Amino acid sequence: MAGRTGRVGRDLIGFEIKFRRNRQISAIYRALRLIFPVILVGTLADFINQTWLQHSGYYYQTLHVAKWAFQLKLFRQYLGLLSAGTLGLAAILMAFAVSFYLVAPTTPLIADRLMAGVIAIIALKSLNVNRQSVLNTHSVQWLSTNLGLSGILVGVLVGLLVGNGYRWLINHQDPEHKHLEQTVGVVSLWLIVLTGLGFIWVSTQTVSLNAALLALARWPFQLPHTLGTLLGFGLLTGICQWLGILGPIASVGGQSVETAQNLAAVLNHSGWQVPHPITLHTVVDVYATSGGPGMVLALLLAIFLVRHNSAQRRMGWYCLVPTLGNFNAPLMMGLPVIFSPILFLPFILAPVVSITLSWAFLVLHWVPAVAYPLANGTPGILQAFLGTGGSWSALALTVAELAISTAIYYPFVKWAGIAEEAVSHEPKIS
Repeated sequence: MAGRTGRVGRDLIGFEIKFRRNRQISAIYRALRLIFPVILVGTLADFINQTWLQHSGYYYQTLHVAKWAFQLKLFRQYLGLLSAGTLGLAAILMAFAVSFYLVAPTTPLIADRLMAGVIAIIALKSLNVNRQSVLNTHSVQWLSTNLGLSGILVGVLVGLLVGNGYRWLINHQDPEHKHLEQTVGVVSLWLIVLTGLGFIWVSTQTVSLNAALLALARWPFQLPHTLGTLLGFGLLTGICQWLGILGPIASVGGQSVETAQNLAAVLNHSGWQVPHPITLHTVVDVYATSGGPGMVLALLLAIFLVRHNSAQRRMGWYCLVPTLGNFNAPLMMGLPVIFSPILFLPFILAPVVSITLSWAFLVLHWVPAVAYPLANGTPGILQAFLGTGGSWSALALTVAELAISTAIYYPFVKWAGIAEEAVSHEPKIS
């Protein structure tokens, strides 16, 4: 397989292998693989809750779940608790695991490895507190909403900070001192320093670190709906997702108002003349997010087309159901797409191509703009068709863009599989 790979493929494979064997990146990838089962279970629970049990869910509406199911409220509460207890702790789990895996090669003592993870959790929590509860000396309130999927990048950064620092302190311990005394000293130093950093942040900033990153990602898009804005939105969303900021990233002012005006125009007038044919919803949401941001449904199809890598195909089957419902977190973390140099290129390019094609077709009036509201979990390939009241041209455009995106992903998925096989035989941590 490697012999038939072109020069570009060989260069990318070589870079991916070197990248993956870096100590920092290796710890991140191990952490992603460790928490993947938790994310998969939480995503499936969230998928069933949002699409089957909620009134705004696609399957709830199309299969008339309320007529034949029982104890819906009880199931909603249970699945809501399950998803919150898994997805809601994603950042904490990443901080713990990254710090743990960074320290693991340095010491055979499991206590040191676990303590590094525990300190990372404490540091992350110190950056996610209610500012007023600290400054007014009330009971400290934690901001749990910043510890979910959108906080994975912050969890990784905190894990790297704590893991590298803890490893450095272990390497500079005095062998003449008893281990307990040194552990107490290391832990005390880290807790004092990290809590101090958290207090400085809380004292000088009005939002949490994760909220600050999300706010920075939103500011460029209070702009008119032009092709440049749409492409910029797609690029920034893709970059944020690739870095581990999963979930909604940016929003454009007036989006809900424009959507409501489009629907009113279709309902109150003959024909299909909408006042806002070019919006984030009509272009990006409908055509460029099949399977979730990054056109990951195309990635899933490419995985099934590349037959030589059985590990990739197993991961594809695990992630099939949530991906069909546009929940991309399991595939992003399990493959993984996050921090993968090879998969970064198609992850960015596929949505850009889809946005450009959709914008052109809408401007030329070759397809109608989506006006009808879409239920949560509507399969990506059906969104344009259902949102236009059954336009076959919109469905054809969706299928064409999915096929093009799959073709874009195909060689990169093949190269990523080769790189994965090359690094899979590295020594395991004892």
